[in-house]
Amino acid sequence: MAFYLGFDAGGTKTDCALADETQIIARTQNGSIKPLRVTAAQAEANMRALLEDIARQSGIDLKKVAVSCVGTAGLRLPQTKEWMQQIISRHAGGEILVVGDETTALDAAFPGQAGVLVIGGTGSNILGRTSTGETFNVGGWGPALGDEGSGYWIGHEGLKMALRAHDFQQPTMILDKVMRFWKADNLGEVTNIGNETPLPDFSQLAPLIVECAEQGDAVALEILHLGGHMLGENAAHAVHRLRALEPDAPMPGVAYVGGILKGVAFVRESMTDTIHRSLPTVKVLPEAVDPVIGALWRARNGVQ
Repeated sequence: MAFYLGFDAGGTKTDCALADETQIIARTQNGSIKPLRVTAAQAEANMRALLEDIARQSGIDLKKVAVSCVGTAGLRLPQTKEWMQQIISRHAGGEILVVGDETTALDAAFPGQAGVLVIGGTGSNILGRTSTGETFNVGGWGPALGDEGSGYWIGHEGLKMALRAHDFQQPTMILDKVMRFWKADNLGEVTNIGNETPLPDFSQLAPLIVECAEQGDAVALEILHLGGHMLGENAAHAVHRLRALEPDAPMPGVAYVGGILKGVAFVRESMTDTIHRSLPTVKVLPEAVDPVIGALWRARNGVQ
């Protein structure tokens, strides 16, 4: 019997599952193994903990694994793939495939087929794929240059708009929440922290923005709606590009993944509404996809 490992290596956590040809045998979660998020030592420790838990649950020697597939962001950086392969090879056997996390998530929704995948988590990205496997991205340029609608973007833009609201004497709860979270005594300290080198992790502020929106804060609501709108524009553009590439193909569907789109209805609904205003007949899947399922599909089929 062949065994396969599937990984979804996110910015804050890693999901992992062991499966045979037909079903998942064991599944667990631990910290990030991404080279841009943690040190090599922490990545190694997190991977070891993941696979020790998988082995304990399943009772299977992971050196017998035939193929592992990791979905991760950051493949535009050449060191990412090598780092992932090195970490996994120390603990599991077999071939190791490293692909973009948007690819494994898209395969979870439309395995090997045409479609559009919207990622809205710590970062954001859009993947479009034709029926022949040709792919392209819309967005995904990282926290400093893009990542609209992501957790980082929401925290960063939320604070910027809150400071602007302060200047224009518009009410918002955001600044008080950020001051408490950063243990800042005044706005001067907030601006010092916000302009530190390296910059703070603005994604940590996203839950505060969501809390404010849930309490009716107009500035927070505007940020979340704008983030969803921008993701929707990107997704609709990806669908239009696919239709131009394959004019005779059926209308491609749209799937989504990531903590923001899964957990923040304001962003998700704004995105869906924007897509449907541009493309009324396109199908947007109602639930977030599970990227580990796509990683296992690729591992089972040996698809690089």
